[in-house]
Amino acid sequence: MIGERIKHHRKKLNLTLKELSKRTALSVGYLSNVERNLTSPTFDNLLKICEVMPINIIDLINDSIPFEPFIKKGDRKLVYSNDYRLGYQYLTDINQKIVGKCQILYKDHKGTECCWGHETDEFGIVIKGSMMIEVYDKTFVLKEGDSIYVKAFTKHVIRKISEEECISYWAAINSKSVKE
Repeated sequence: MIGERIKHHRKKLNLTLKELSKRTALSVGYLSNVERNLTSPTFDNLLKICEVMPINIIDLINDSIPFEPFIKKGDRKLVYSNDYRLGYQYLTDINQKIVGKCQILYKDHKGTECCWGHETDEFGIVIKGSMMIEVYDKTFVLKEGDSIYVKAFTKHVIRKISEEECISYWAAINSKSVKE
């Protein structure tokens, strides 16, 4: 479970719950409940925890999905969804060298999604709808079929600009395979 992995990483860094609480502005009680899997952290809170540790958010959820070399569209599992109407599905087995994700900005998606960068480069292509991406001090509008390459550790901001949902596929080298 995610809570157990958070606790493992926290202890590896010799951080107390109180220290983690101070650095994330999340209460000790809340963090304790997350670590004991009594509550599920919101995506925003998970990002805060990952930034402090520092660990890749995807690495926290990696171990919960078994290897599947073939995945039908209807069998993809939603591995993350938030109140802002953003969802992620894995397109590939996440324990392999290349990881593929489907990002869904639902029709009623609100706001922007900010990523402070990943440990490896990534490539994205819009399959449906359109989005705006701010990266490299520029703003790009991506429509169906358009693609973008984002270098490692590069901040990027994504916002849905189509009326319909926006679906994009993203591929990256698994950060775990880089460390090995």
